[in-house]
Amino acid sequence: MVRLFSEFVIEQVKDYLPVKYQGIECKIVEHLGNNGVNRTGIEFRKPGGDMRHTIYMDSYYEKMKEGKSKEAIMGEITEMMKSGYDMGGELKEPVLKDFQQVKPFLKVFLVNTKANRRKLFHMPYMEMEDLSMVCRVHASLPGWTEDMEVTDGYLERWGISKEALFGAALKNMWESRDYVMQEGDSKVDACLSGFPEPENLLDTPDSLVLSQREPIYVLTNKEENRGASAVLCPRVMEKVCMLLPEGFYILPSSIHEVMIVPKGEEKGPKELGKLVRDINLIAVQREEILSDRIYEYDREAKRIRQVPESMRKMEEMER
Repeated sequence: MVRLFSEFVIEQVKDYLPVKYQGIECKIVEHLGNNGVNRTGIEFRKPGGDMRHTIYMDSYYEKMKEGKSKEAIMGEITEMMKSGYDMGGELKEPVLKDFQQVKPFLKVFLVNTKANRRKLFHMPYMEMEDLSMVCRVHASLPGWTEDMEVTDGYLERWGISKEALFGAALKNMWESRDYVMQEGDSKVDACLSGFPEPENLLDTPDSLVLSQREPIYVLTNKEENRGASAVLCPRVMEKVCMLLPEGFYILPSSIHEVMIVPKGEEKGPKELGKLVRDINLIAVQREEILSDRIYEYDREAKRIRQVPESMRKMEEMER
């Protein structure tokens, strides 16, 4: 149905565009997203040029099903298209050919290994427990924007190894000040009631120790986009260890954030593992699920490790 909706948009879109954009070329594209979810989009291309800008239609199709008017939806799509058209849509080709220019924009993100086997077959990745680290070129600057997966083809184009790629991306991560940890209740109040944004606990003095009775903390990045990667940053996790010296569990609520739960709460690993699976089943879109397990942080190895008691016997990620 999303494809049919996309065909309808292509038929209608030029009726909503000024003369300046009438020459735009459109075609439907399919993209394999996270966790094997297929996404349908429309690729807009400037005539006679190589610059392309893709807008995915899934969310607009959902808005149509919810009753939003055709005019409002087409207005949103055309505004997005014009923005991408005017900005160039993607990193310019000469920049993408030069690894040294791309390096500052490399970031590492986490995906579930098993749920992304087909996708990872064409990408450089590094496994960690049941997860895999992947790299993206992620930038937003005046004049252009980009959020692009790094595939094996780019390694060949840049003439670099997987180790060099991840070395540069992880260095960016370790130097980043982009991560945020906040009290869960205060975060909810800020979202629902317009209360002030709670303080970033990662910026507090090293002498501060948090209450083990606080039920939950939220760890993500400032964009709240693929922020579960915060658990890969030793500086961030060392700070969490200082804040909660009696220990904590890491609950992957989505690819965008993790929950930090102090040890000593009523729920143990088995109950918390079930909680994560229940939330994934009823409250998280499949494309945004990270894992059905919970983790601890190994300070000596500087990496997360699965908590065996949290695992279920049946296969994960099969819904």
